[in-house]
Amino acid sequence: MRNFLRRIGTSSVVLVLSASLVLTSFAQQGPLFSGLRLYDSFGQKFINPAKWSSQWQCGSPLIMECERDIQDGQLHLRVRGYGATVNDGGSQYGNSSVFLTSSQVTDIVAQVTVQETSAQGCTSMAGAGTHGQGLLTGAFFNGGGGTANDDVQAFLQFDRYSTDTPGVVHVGGFLQYQGQFFGDVSLGYVNVGEHALVELKWDKAHHQFVERLFTPETSTWQVQYIPYTMSDSAPAVSPSKQLSARVFVDNCPGNQTFADMAINFDNIMTD
Repeated sequence: MRNFLRRIGTSSVVLVLSASLVLTSFAQQGPLFSGLRLYDSFGQKFINPAKWSSQWQCGSPLIMECERDIQDGQLHLRVRGYGATVNDGGSQYGNSSVFLTSSQVTDIVAQVTVQETSAQGCTSMAGAGTHGQGLLTGAFFNGGGGTANDDVQAFLQFDRYSTDTPGVVHVGGFLQYQGQFFGDVSLGYVNVGEHALVELKWDKAHHQFVERLFTPETSTWQVQYIPYTMSDSAPAVSPSKQLSARVFVDNCPGNQTFADMAINFDNIMTD
């Protein structure tokens, strides 16, 4: 939790130190995390290939910034993209992510800070579509169909749409199975720049996923449970666990849309 003491003014030292001690206590001594071990604290110069892998990154040609590196002892992921202005409808997609090489883990805890996020949507379109998103996600088991499409995926997301209040990010989660999203839950909100602790856990014994959020600002845990009914006896066909920054940007003639998400991860713990 050393990164709580970096990049702050002297007037904030006492407050940040207090927050650091609270998170350290929960991460290292709290009964919620008994049995977990430190997977990566990003104390090295480069991302460790023994612990992380990557796939095709960045996205469409209108994704202008795409970052993935270690900055100040934290994993830094950022992506910024623009919508097309010559056609109406559709969107641009951008992604910067890393995958745990230990893809069979069932419980992941991470210190997370949304460093920056902003978005501007299409004023001529009804509803919000353009947004930036930070994710802790994975495919945990197969629902019984035996294909990758039958793998059950769980998501814990930090999300801000172009119509949302600036500087505030919603934290929530959901599941995906056979191309369908369901089980949406809300854990509340965090401020941009605010340090948070999150957990994404597969609770197989009770046929559910557990998602938790802790922030020093409130000194409380928010907990949500996402039950499921499909069979969970088969392993995932394409098991994966990943940390990600993503943007979805609506195309909009005559209006330059954009979305940006920069998110830092630290002190990853797994079972």
